[in-house]
Amino acid sequence: MKYFYYFLYYFIAVNLPYGDRWKFVGKWSTKFRKLLCKQLFSQTETNFSVGKGVDFGYLGHLIILADHANLGNFLKLRGNGGLTVGKHVMMGEDITIITQNHKYLCPEGYDGYIKNRVVIDDYAWIGDRTIILQGVTIGKHSIIGAGSVVTKSIPPYSVAVGNPARIIKSRKESALTG
Repeated sequence: MKYFYYFLYYFIAVNLPYGDRWKFVGKWSTKFRKLLCKQLFSQTETNFSVGKGVDFGYLGHLIILADHANLGNFLKLRGNGGLTVGKHVMMGEDITIITQNHKYLCPEGYDGYIKNRVVIDDYAWIGDRTIILQGVTIGKHSIIGAGSVVTKSIPPYSVAVGNPARIIKSRKESALTG
């Protein structure tokens, strides 16, 4: 039965319009994508959204979405490590999440790969065209700037930007002082 849902998602739902600007068609296609993803993903809450063009391959069974989680338009999930998205997470467009990497310490050549789940914790914001690598956890209330490459975990309440992403500010300090 899962294959049927994958077929419907990739041949119909993935390219349907997204959002209110398409009025009835946009609202219908958003609900249709959500209905299919509820069947494909490992765990979902009642309210979540999956944007147009989201590509998770055959890996839907490795995705967990909390309440009000958002997978932005054209997000790409690569690798067998899995993805957990917390409550009220907002994502921009064209984000790539890579959950596995080749083992590179073997001098003789290819020696398989390492896979690790990516966790995006509650209330995080992820900017457009961000790349998140395997095993990374993005802490609660953190913001990742557009175009960043996140290679290491980001602590809660941090603002991180760049390639590789580095912390430039703590949201906690600014909330307390201003």
